Amino acid sequence: MKINTNTLKVLSIAFLSAMMMVSCGNKQAKQAEELETETKEQAFEEVTNYPIPTSFEVIQMINKAGASFIIGICNPVDNVGKYITEKDMAINLGIYGADLAYSTTYQMKQETLNYLKVSKDLVEKLNISAGFTPELAKKVEENLENKDSLILTITNSFYETYRYLVENEKESLSLLVVAGSWIEGVYITTQIAYTSRDNTEFIKILANQKAPLMKLMELMEPRKDVPEVKELMDKLAPVQEVYNQIEGENITNEQFEKLMEVITSVRESLV
Repeated sequence: MKINTNTLKVLSIAFLSAMMMVSCGNKQAKQAEELETETKEQAFEEVTNYPIPTSFEVIQMINKAGASFIIGICNPVDNVGKYITEKDMAINLGIYGADLAYSTTYQMKQETLNYLKVSKDLVEKLNISAGFTPELAKKVEENLENKDSLILTITNSFYETYRYLVENEKESLSLLVVAGSWIEGVYITTQIAYTSRDNTEFIKILANQKAPLMKLMELMEPRKDVPEVKELMDKLAPVQEVYNQIEGENITNEQFEKLMEVITSVRESLV
């Protein structure tokens, strides 16, 4: 089955959004890295047709809110042994991907290596022969001190994972991975917003996740005859209901509390 470029771009939405929600930029990054990162962000904007925060803008928001790394917020790596079915492995590959992005952004070196390892384990169990390779592990270890290179390397690995799934007619699995990343990215952002004294900027980030969710649900709709996809769509339905009430970048306190409640419930049912 031939997959067009736009479909491939869309399938990378959730992980890229998770990376952008928790990643930061560096004005002095190498020109090649800047160009490639810019290309990926442009692909995201082209598909979703709405402005998203750049890496630099997100770190500015984090600094303004005074947020620090929240210990224990991510899915414990010890949970990886629980995931036996393809559905659970695919969803949690996406979840661990967002956790990997979060750990990398805050330069939590051991956590970065831990989440890289469990992601690699799930990729191997899913028989995905792209993305997480021995070369990737070596490159990550070599760039632990270079946050920009590390983020770019990890983003590329997940992009290649999605590409492999789509090109090998495993679109249902790719959607589960994408959904897992989106869910964890929103979950992490709600937790940061909840603990921040000034969460105005984080509220805007959450509001801007409405379009990716609608796009994700749109992509899942033609595949709802697949039980695993239908089950996840049903889990996301309450989240979609909350977002249907959100207009622009404004989220009321009541809407935020409801969003945090439903995304936490969905996330807990998956990890």
